Order: sequence, then C-alpha cells, then structure tokens
Amino acid sequence: MKDMIFRDKRLWIGLLVISISISSWGLTGCNGQNTSTISPSLTEPSPTARPEIPTATTEPLAALVNGMGIPLAFYEGEVARYKQAIESLGESLPSDAEVRTIVLNDLVDQTLLAQAAHEAGFDVSDELLAQRISDLAAEMGGEEALAIWQTEQGYDPAAFEAAMRLAIAATWQRDQIIASIPDAVEQIHAQQIFAYTSEGAQSALTSLNSGTDFNDLAWTYDPITGGELGWFPRGYLNVPAVEDAAFTLAVGEHSQIIESDLGFHIVLVLEHDMEHKLTTDAKLTMQRQALKAWLQSQHDQSDIQIFIK
Repeated sequence: MKDMIFRDKRLWIGLLVISISISSWGLTGCNGQNTSTISPSLTEPSPTARPEIPTATTEPLAALVNGMGIPLAFYEGEVARYKQAIESLGESLPSDAEVRTIVLNDLVDQTLLAQAAHEAGFDVSDELLAQRISDLAAEMGGEEALAIWQTEQGYDPAAFEAAMRLAIAATWQRDQIIASIPDAVEQIHAQQIFAYTSEGAQSALTSLNSGTDFNDLAWTYDPITGGELGWFPRGYLNVPAVEDAAFTLAVGEHSQIIESDLGFHIVLVLEHDMEHKLTTDAKLTMQRQALKAWLQSQHDQSDIQIFIK
C-alpha cells in the first residue's frame, strides 16, 4: 500500500533523445529518460567555443532557442533515431506526433542546459570531445564498431560530433543542478491508516478518539506493513495533502481524515528530524524535482520559437 500510494516512481524527466550509449556520463536516449543512478561529475569548466548544435544557422530550423537554432535536418535525424531505439527494444512506438513532440522538447531542454553551461564557463573542448568519443569506442569494442554503429544510426561525422558536444554540455549543467541537493534535509517519519471508503476511515477515527492505539489499528487496516511510511522529505509523497498534514503535525499527533484520489488517510507523525539523511530513492526524487523546476524556469524566461507543426 505504501508504494502504491506514496512513492513517485516516474523516471528522470526527458533530457536526451540521441540513441548513443553515453552511460559513462549518465544520460540515455532510447526513451528520453535516465534510469541509472546519477553521480554528478563536477568537471571544471573548460573555456572553448560555443556549442555547435543548436547554433545560429541559415539552414531550415525546427526551433530557435534564445537565438540559437535547432537545424531541421538534425531534428529529423533524432526523430528517426528515437523511433529506431524504441523499436529495437520491442516496445510499442508512440504516434508520430507524440514522437516528434518528445524529441523536440528534449532538444530544447538540452539546448537550454548547454547554454547555461556555456554561460557558467563550461564548453566542450576538442580534447574533451576526443576523449569521450574514445571512451565510447572502447565501450563498444573499438573504433570500427563505433563507426559501424554510427552508420546504422544514420549519423554522419558532423552530426555525431554535434550531438556529442550538446550531450556533454547538457550533462555538465544537469550535474551542477542535481549536485545542489544535500545528503540530509528536513524529514518526517510517519505511519498511516488507509481506508478505501469514508465509512472505514470514519470508523478508524472514532476508534482512535476512543483511545485505541494507532499502531494496533494501523496493523488491522494494513497487515503487511502496518501503514509504515518511513522517512520522507517535502515533495516526496504522491499525495501532497498527506505530506502537508504530516509536516504541520507535532510528533505523536495524528491527522483528521484526509481524502485523496486513492482513498482516505489518517497519518501519525512518529519522528521529525531537521537534518535526516536521504535515502537513495528520496535523493533521486529531489534531484528530479530540482532539474524539472530549473528547466521550467528556463522555459518561462527564454525566447523559444517553434517552426514545425
């Protein structure tokens, strides 16, 4: 019950749709999401030229992000690679319109991240690019294997290099954002009584008000976990009303009935720690939230023009 109600299992929001295996620096491209554990690599900025993709160009554009273009040909190539990656996994392919939206949104996000990296003083030097390509070739079994893979993916050398530069810069900026999440934050340790009906919840509340022990009642309603919610920071639970109530209650105090789309909850605060170590899952959730908030802020203040339907 705890996992069904409270754990946000959505994977990392989409960043990259290029289907190259760049797991060595934490991004994946088959579905625009990152399913690996994120280990920020805070590389020192290396001042060089601006990112080459997207860039100011006179060729047809898919979009313009703060004056930097996403070339239409590059976008179409990414659409094709996205479809190929999904099909290679044996998964159902979304509609063409959905694929194009996913790819374009991810390319815009990458561009925003790369632009911020450049503003922070980080750009992809030729030496860094060569090292990353060398690392990738080693992972794939050699330069010949990488060349074959590039051909299969429809990359010409220029497009592959541009995609790599963009991915490296975007990843650097992402790592700066997620590194801002500390290892320990304010958290609540709570337990709940969950009922599918209002009648069941009211019966539980009446029993509590009559002196029934919360823990005994919680095990009656949930004989598997006893309603244990564990420790959680703000923004972690899938039911915000339950989380909001928990952070306003004193230790040892329980809430009134809280209704959600899932059912009815009564939550008891067991402990409250202003600096409790985050679990891996909770830290990943907070990192996702930080990145999502950063991207939304950048979208809100950026000049983004879309030229395709």
